[in-house]
Amino acid sequence: MSANSMTPKQAAVALIAAMPTGVSVQQLEEYGIDATVEQAQAITQEMLSLNLFWIFAAIEAHIPQKYQSALSELILDTMKAGWGTTVPVGSASWAAYLTDWEDRRRRYNRLIEEGASPLAVSAEAAALMEENRLVKEAERRNLLTLLIDFVPVDTYGQLLEDVG
Repeated sequence: MSANSMTPKQAAVALIAAMPTGVSVQQLEEYGIDATVEQAQAITQEMLSLNLFWIFAAIEAHIPQKYQSALSELILDTMKAGWGTTVPVGSASWAAYLTDWEDRRRRYNRLIEEGASPLAVSAEAAALMEENRLVKEAERRNLLTLLIDFVPVDTYGQLLEDVG
């Protein structure tokens, strides 16, 4: 183990710390997206789904299989503990969110299996938000910029390089 190595628990803490857990109406306005509080909370849920997708992809790519399940559970337990408090999602329940997240995870995974880039996956997330009327069609480009800034795909892989 190198001097910079992390345990799986330390890796989970680092991943959660790197993940943006919410977006406010004001932050959306800074990106040129007009939204209500409820829309910001729904956009937060979609961003969390995309972040968790990439975190779990990084775990599968960088962590020995014997640690993957424990690390994944630590991350989901931390998210559940902060649900509705440190993670501003309004009235959405954790159980309902998990069901939606699994659907998103399968959808995004199919894109990756087809050879899509991270930007294409973000475009899919933006399309879902547009379909659900969380953003207007004219705001899609702004939403993609937001997703690039709030979904630090490369950071997740870099954090896990030193897990031993």
